[in-house]
Amino acid sequence: MSYETRVARGVAIGCLVATGFLIAWLLSDLILLIFAAVLIAVALHALAEPIARATALPQRAALAVAGLLVAVAIGLTLYLFGSLIRAQVMELVQRLPQAWAEFRDRFGLQGLTDDLIRHAENAVPSGTTMLTALRGFTSNVANVLLGVFLILAGGIYLAIQPGLYRAGILTVFPEGWRPQIDSALEHANLGLRNFLKAQVLAMILVGVLSGVGLYIIGIPSAFALGLFAGLAEFVPMIGPVAAAVPALLLAFTVGYEEAAWTLALFLVVQQLEGNVISPLLQQEMVSLPPAVSLFAVVAFGTLLGPLGVLLATPLTVVVFAVWRREPHAAGGGQGSSPA
Repeated sequence: MSYETRVARGVAIGCLVATGFLIAWLLSDLILLIFAAVLIAVALHALAEPIARATALPQRAALAVAGLLVAVAIGLTLYLFGSLIRAQVMELVQRLPQAWAEFRDRFGLQGLTDDLIRHAENAVPSGTTMLTALRGFTSNVANVLLGVFLILAGGIYLAIQPGLYRAGILTVFPEGWRPQIDSALEHANLGLRNFLKAQVLAMILVGVLSGVGLYIIGIPSAFALGLFAGLAEFVPMIGPVAAAVPALLLAFTVGYEEAAWTLALFLVVQQLEGNVISPLLQQEMVSLPPAVSLFAVVAFGTLLGPLGVLLATPLTVVVFAVWRREPHAAGGGQGSSPA
């Protein structure tokens, strides 16, 4: 091969790679939705496999049972606690502005609030701008609902025929690369599965401990705050801090002692989660250093927005799982999930 041919080939490959990155950047929102659907599919398979082993049901029947169990669990929870949670969430929404006002008055932050109000008023000079902002908010809500529907529907389709989509991914690559790509997909599948198992259990434990602790302290809307703390646990480092803020604001409306106990509660729960719960739950999970998790959240959030923040940790788990190529456990055979 001549020098000119090698240069031309290198330039062509470079152009193809650059074009691929550009297309991925333009389609980043779609790629994130597909990845979220993959998470749903992996979760369904993680639930379906023990059902299939225990009942000898075919894989699709076990998936149907798993989906039905999830729907029943959600429906039963809403039936038993839905009214309580809804009432406490509404109470939380009503109390937070008053809690912030009391916090501001106690610590002399009126000037800061006045400056923020003036900036907000300057940013909204007319009713036309308000109408435009309202339309944008309505459009965003519609986009969120559409995104949730696409994620759930896509996850179900991926879970039903994982082998079909996996084979489709492999056909994109040259035949000599396919064994390595297939191995990478299997490691990504195992990493995501272990991550989801550990994360869901950690979220439940953190939510229950936070809610019960706040109830014992005497903080209003304790169970709504516990639910928020459990959901926020999905975003490492930043989520627990965001969950502590409304709880502390409400605690200050009750008293300084309650605020101190609330701060101590969140610190203890996070220490338990970081040093006891997660190490026990994540023995088989791809272990992410805390600094990597934090900067991954910041990086994906900056590049990809709110959805990037939510999916930053599982995306990083996939990268680490593929990069480290740890030996995978039995039961995660090829074709078991779309990842």
